[in-house]
Amino acid sequence: MQTDHPPNAESRPMEAPSTHPVIRTPDQRVRVFVSSTLDELAPERAAAREAITQLRLTPVLFELGARPYPPRELYRAYLVQSDIFIGLYWQRYGWAAPTMQVSGLEDEYQLSGAKPKLIYIKTPASEREQDLHMLLDRIRTQDTASYQKFATPEELRERIANDLAQLLTERFTTPAETPVAARLAALPVPRSRLIDREQERAQAKALLQQEDVGLVTLTGPGGVGKTRLAVQVAADLLPQFTDGVAFISLAALKDPTLVVSAVARALGVSESGSGSVDNRLLEYLRPRQVLLVLDNVEQLVAAAPLAAQALELAPRLKLLVTSRETLRVRDEQIVPVPPLALPDPAHIPDLDHLVQIPAVALFVERAREARPDFTLTSENTAPIVEICQRLDGLPLALELAAAVLSLLPPAALLARLERRLPLLTRGARDLPERQQTLRNTIAWSYDLLEEGEQQLFRRLSVFAGGFTLEAVQAVCVFEAFETSSPAQADDGAVLEQLAHLLDKSLVQAQQSTGGEPRFTLLETIREYATEQLAASGEEAALQQRHAHYFLKLAEEVEPHLSSPEGDIWLERLEREDANLRAALAWSKANEDAVETGLRLAGALYYYWFLLGNLREGRTWLEEMLERTESSERSVARGKVLLGVGLLAWAEGDYEAASLCTEESLPLLREVQDKRWFSWAESQLGLVRFSQGNAVAARPLLEESRTLFKDQGDVWNEAFTLYQLGSVAYRSGDPAAAYAYYEESSRLFQEQGDALYAALVLAALQVMASTQGDQEMARSLDQQLQPLMQQARNRGRLVLF
Repeated sequence: MQTDHPPNAESRPMEAPSTHPVIRTPDQRVRVFVSSTLDELAPERAAAREAITQLRLTPVLFELGARPYPPRELYRAYLVQSDIFIGLYWQRYGWAAPTMQVSGLEDEYQLSGAKPKLIYIKTPASEREQDLHMLLDRIRTQDTASYQKFATPEELRERIANDLAQLLTERFTTPAETPVAARLAALPVPRSRLIDREQERAQAKALLQQEDVGLVTLTGPGGVGKTRLAVQVAADLLPQFTDGVAFISLAALKDPTLVVSAVARALGVSESGSGSVDNRLLEYLRPRQVLLVLDNVEQLVAAAPLAAQALELAPRLKLLVTSRETLRVRDEQIVPVPPLALPDPAHIPDLDHLVQIPAVALFVERAREARPDFTLTSENTAPIVEICQRLDGLPLALELAAAVLSLLPPAALLARLERRLPLLTRGARDLPERQQTLRNTIAWSYDLLEEGEQQLFRRLSVFAGGFTLEAVQAVCVFEAFETSSPAQADDGAVLEQLAHLLDKSLVQAQQSTGGEPRFTLLETIREYATEQLAASGEEAALQQRHAHYFLKLAEEVEPHLSSPEGDIWLERLEREDANLRAALAWSKANEDAVETGLRLAGALYYYWFLLGNLREGRTWLEEMLERTESSERSVARGKVLLGVGLLAWAEGDYEAASLCTEESLPLLREVQDKRWFSWAESQLGLVRFSQGNAVAARPLLEESRTLFKDQGDVWNEAFTLYQLGSVAYRSGDPAAAYAYYEESSRLFQEQGDALYAALVLAALQVMASTQGDQEMARSLDQQLQPLMQQARNRGRLVLF
C-alpha cells in the first residue's frame, strides 16, 4: 500500500503510534492488506483485488480509503486492523522520507508482524533497485512468508485466489488463535459501599488519566482493602477505556512464569498458533486502550519486568496493580493504602460525627450485618472506639471483630481482645509490623471458634482458588471419604460449621456461574489456616484426600469434554483450575503418588488443549512421564504419551508429536483399550497430515473412523470424517472431500452439535468458492447461518 509521495513519519519505523484511527469495513469480514508501489503495479493491484473479493474477503488498499490522516498513520491503522498481509514487488523500492531509515514499502512489511504473509515477486525485473533486492533477500532469510514469482496479472490473480483459499482451509485444520476482542474478565460486583478512601481513589484516578503514567500500584498490608479500592477506581474509569477494563486475580498463582498465561487467558488470547504466547499477548495489547487490574501480585514480583515490557510496547495500556510490596520497575507510581482513619479516644465526638469516622463507620456497618438490631449508643461508644484503636483501623480486622457481635456485646468483645493485646502489638520481631497485627487478629478470631469449627477452618486451607460444598464433604469430613458418595455422609454438622465460618467472615461466598455455590478463604486468612493445619498433624492426610478427590473429578469429566455438552463440563473443570494445579504439585512432590499424578495429568490433557494452556499442560505431562519407567505398560502412561503428542502438535512441534503418539499406539493396543487406541490412530493421522504426508494420514484416519463407529462414538466419528475431508481436499480429491464433509456435518447435526456442524459446512463453503461454484457457496451460506446462531460456545473450536 506504498505511496509515491513522502509519508509523514517518525524516525523509528518499528515504533507503534500512540493512537490509531479506527477504520472499519461494513461487513467485518477477513481483511487482506495489499502492499506495493502504486503506479508500476496498478494492473497487479487490480488483479489482487479481484482475487480477494472472489473469496468474499475484504481487500485493504490505500486508494480505497478516505485520507483524513497522514499517509503513514493511515496505512499503519489499516495494517493493525487487517488479518492477512500480501506483498507485491517488482522493480521499485519506493520513496523513503528523510526522517525514515526505510521506505514506506519496507515499513509496511516490518509492521505486518506475525500476520500470515503471502509474497509475490514479478519477473523479469532487469531494473530492480538495489534496496528492493536487499529487502527481498531479508524476506527469504527470515523464512516467515509464502514466497512466489509471477509474470502476468492473470497469473497473479490465480495464485492469490489459490493461496488464500489454502490459507483459510488450513485455519480449519490447525490450532486457531483466540480472536482478539474476546470477552474480558469482568470487574467483581461489590456487595457493599466503599467507605472513605476519597483521597486514594482520587489519586489513583488522576494518575491513570495522565498520558505519561502506565503503572499504578496500590500497596499496603494484607486486609487493608486494596482490592476493593482497585475495583472502585476501575469502575469509575470504565467509560474512558475504549477497549474495556479487565479484572485478573493472581492470588492462586505462586509461579511467576505462569503470569503471562493467566493474563492471556483472562483476555481471551490463545496459547496455540504461531509464535510465543508472550509475543501474542503483546500484539493483542499493542493497539488497545485497555485497563488491566492485576490483583494480589506480591508473590509474583519476579514477573514485574513483563509489566514494564508490555507498557513500553503498548502505549495505551494501563495497569492498576494491588500488592503488599511495590514492583520496583521504572516509572511505577505508588499509591499507599493505609488503615482507616481512627477517632481520638481523648476527644470522642457526638454520635452523629463519630459514625462518620471511617474505622467506626465500617465497624458499625459490618456489625449491623451480623446483628440487624445493632445501634451505636452512648453506652457502647467507648468500647467501640477502643476496639477500632486496638485493631489499628485495619478493615479486615474490623470486619472479623464486628462479626462476633452476634454472640458478644462490644464491652465483652473488648475484654477478650484485651487479652490478645500483647500479640496484636508485639508480634514476632522477624515479621513486618503490618503482619503482626493481621496475623494476630486472625488468630484471635480463630480462638473464638468451637473445636469443630477450628478443625474445619484449618482443613479448608487445603483448597486453592475456592471450593464447593461437595468438595468440603469429600475432603474435610473424614467419614465421608469412606462412603461411595460424599452426599451419603451426615452433612448436618459440616453445613452448620461452614455457616458459622461464613457469618464470622473467615469464609467468603463466591459468585457462582455453575449453579452450585462456591466458597473461598481470603489469601491472608488461608495462610494462617495453613499454619494451623501443619501444626495439627493432619496436613499429609488432607493433601492426599484433596488429590484423590480432584483425580476422581477429572476422570469423571474427561469423557464428556468431546461431547455436544462439552462446554458445560469444561467450565466445571475450569472453576477448579487452581485445585487441579495444587493436586498435581502434591503428586509430583510425593514419591508415593506417581500413579495418582500420572492418572491426573492423563485425565487433564484434553482440558489443557481445549483451554489453550499448551505449555503448562505439556510441562505437567512430561514431568509425570519422567517419573515412570519406559517399560511400564498401563493405560495411564499411554494417555500421558498421547497428551504430550497432542499438545506438542498444537504447539507446532510435529517431531515430538509424532514420537509420543507413535509410542502410545502399541501400548494402548497391548492393554486392549479400544477407545484410547482409536484416539491415538486419529491423532497420528492428524500429525502425519500436518507434516504434509497425506498419503500416510488417510489410512490411519480411515481405521480410527471405523473403530469409533464400532464403539458407537458418533462425535469422534464425525470429527474424524472432517479430518478425512481435509486430507482428501488437500490431496486433490474434491469429490471424496465433499462426501466426507457432508457425512461429518450430518452426524454432528444428529448429535445436536450445531457449532461443529456449522464449521464443517464452512469448510465446504470455502471449497465451493475456491472451485468457482458460487451457487453452491451461497446455498451453503444459507444453511450455515442458522447453525451458527444455535451454536453456544465458539471457544470449543480448538481444532479448526
